[in-house]
Amino acid sequence: MAEKIDRLFLEKDCPYCGVIRAELEMESVIRDDFRGPDGQKFFVFSALSNEASKELMVKFGIVDKNMPVLVTHEGEVRTEVNHILGWLRKNKMSSIG
Repeated sequence: MAEKIDRLFLEKDCPYCGVIRAELEMESVIRDDFRGPDGQKFFVFSALSNEASKELMVKFGIVDKNMPVLVTHEGEVRTEVNHILGWLRKNKMSSIG
């Protein structure tokens, strides 16, 4: 059985990414042993340039999407800020709750 991992992709100087960063529960981001309610791990990837963003997305098989992007352990791809924030809140990965 494959490991359950939620992956959040952010980019430097992306205004929408900044909104998400402001709400992220940083303890969840930095703890290797963090698990969400479904037992999933939580990984955050942050690119420092637009070109790095594109390459990162290609490496993960995500095409025609702009950051921020959340790929859930169930394979769902979310790009709308409100949808990403809702997912983070639901899965205890938000500082707001």
